[in-house]
Amino acid sequence: MKLQKKILISNLVLFVCPCLILFWLIVSLVRQEGNQRLNQSRLVILDQINENLEVTFRNITAFSDFFFNNPEVNRLLSQRSFKDAYESVRVGRIIQDYLRERWVFYGENGYFLELLGENGHNYSSQKDENVGLVYPDLDKLKEEAWYADVEKSSRIYYIPVESSEEFAKIPGGAIRAVRRLINLNSGRTIGLMNISIQQEQMQEMLGGRTEKPLENIYLMEGNGNIVSSAQAEREEGLVQDPVCLKKLTENDRGYFQMWMDGMRWQLCFVTNPTTGWKLVMYENVRAGAWFTDQYLGIVMVAVVFLLLAFLMSWYNAHYISRPVQRLKDHMLTVYKGDLSVRAEVETDDEFGQLSRQFNEMIGQIQRLIRQLEEKDEEKRVLELQALQAQISPHFLYNTLASIRFLLEMDMRDKASQSLLSLVKFLKSTFSEHRKLIPVQEELEVLRHYLVLMENRYQDSFVWDMHMEPEIRECLVPRFSVQPLAENAISHGFGEKQGMGHIRIWAGQDDRDLVIRVCDDGVGADLEKINRLLADTSPVGGKEKLSSIGIRNVQQRIRLFFGDSYGLTARGIEDGGVCFEIRIPVRTQAES
Repeated sequence: MKLQKKILISNLVLFVCPCLILFWLIVSLVRQEGNQRLNQSRLVILDQINENLEVTFRNITAFSDFFFNNPEVNRLLSQRSFKDAYESVRVGRIIQDYLRERWVFYGENGYFLELLGENGHNYSSQKDENVGLVYPDLDKLKEEAWYADVEKSSRIYYIPVESSEEFAKIPGGAIRAVRRLINLNSGRTIGLMNISIQQEQMQEMLGGRTEKPLENIYLMEGNGNIVSSAQAEREEGLVQDPVCLKKLTENDRGYFQMWMDGMRWQLCFVTNPTTGWKLVMYENVRAGAWFTDQYLGIVMVAVVFLLLAFLMSWYNAHYISRPVQRLKDHMLTVYKGDLSVRAEVETDDEFGQLSRQFNEMIGQIQRLIRQLEEKDEEKRVLELQALQAQISPHFLYNTLASIRFLLEMDMRDKASQSLLSLVKFLKSTFSEHRKLIPVQEELEVLRHYLVLMENRYQDSFVWDMHMEPEIRECLVPRFSVQPLAENAISHGFGEKQGMGHIRIWAGQDDRDLVIRVCDDGVGADLEKINRLLADTSPVGGKEKLSSIGIRNVQQRIRLFFGDSYGLTARGIEDGGVCFEIRIPVRTQAES
């Protein structure tokens, strides 16, 4: 089988089929997640409507408690008969005033209260002076099945209007809250309290009380009978379906889907805690929406297949030229000096072997370069050690001679001071292996050196040193400031008449660390010094020690920080020379 067919078949098996499976999984998960979030939002809406119902029921309880517990109203309703018509009107007026008083607090809530007395007298909280009002017949209400539960206690019972033939005769009502009235002293029944919740109020609550009312919401009893709905049209057969009714009654809240009459329905429901009735929101999941999703899925699959066909064709056309072009680009990158590039080994054929050999070649070149760098670094270390070997014996001999002289002159304090500074100087110079040290440590070594030279050359020079606090931890090459001070002492004050001065200052200029070593000696040949600093040839042993020290400082600074940094020299007005070291600011944490 040709390689091209192998690639095509492998792409079909390993790429196209998994992509199709993954596509349908993603579509299913997205649809499932979307439906779950939508149903959760529907439950939130139903919970809010349920809370509004509970507020209404709590208001009804407070409304009815006043008339149930009011002694005066209870006494008046307990009268079995009246002496005359005037007495009947007077009692009616008193009760009516109580009803009007409570109307101020509850009358705008969309429901009204009726008191049906056992003595045959009825009263209402409506504002039309009871003219033209139709009251339910108490005797007929007693014959209905639900009244037996009302007689058992004095709590409120909520009766759907359609469950009572007598209540259904009076239009406009949706729910009746009924409560048996008893005499507070004897406990006998004196009447029935009837609070009517109007259909308009229920539709407003079930509709969400928004500018665009909600639809398709039911309030239903446990047997599937609809108590009220948010719209006039009802899908009563949906909630009365045995399968649907079982799911609604077995759970307090939730959502599910069901099929009925060839349509798929989505139902969400919660339970009202006061009545035990169900608030149900339903929606027809239209077949058109499912068709749209399928159509969109087919289009997406077709697009994916077209893209795959294009990619495979492009891959076959470039299969040979692409690896060669990549190797060419990698070789051009290596030619420019970047040895970090590596060719991707994608196959085990000839192109893969060529890429692997290319990577091995670059790795071998890097190893050879590292070996050269290590030898070069070793050479520079040896040069520095040679410099120390050249300087140390001469310096040590003269220092010991000066200490001996101080002892002979009975200047024991200065001799002790010189000996202690010598020990610290030698310890810092020969026991320290770090290439870069903080400025504070470098200047401390210089301080020990200057103490030795000050005691050696009595009354020849004085010195002062200042360091800015913010650059204490900045790093400098070790043994980079002392050679400059040594040059000032040996060349600047050798032929000077009178006292010499050395000033050392370390601080920050813009983003650079600057260290200046200035003297007021007899001066120096600046042209020769600048030629010495510009010389990049290796440091030789035939040069003067001061030249070796200055050149060594210059070369080490450029080795660490580049050619844009280093050592410069200039003359000053007092006739001396000022050396300046300029390096970038770098701390131990940045190294």
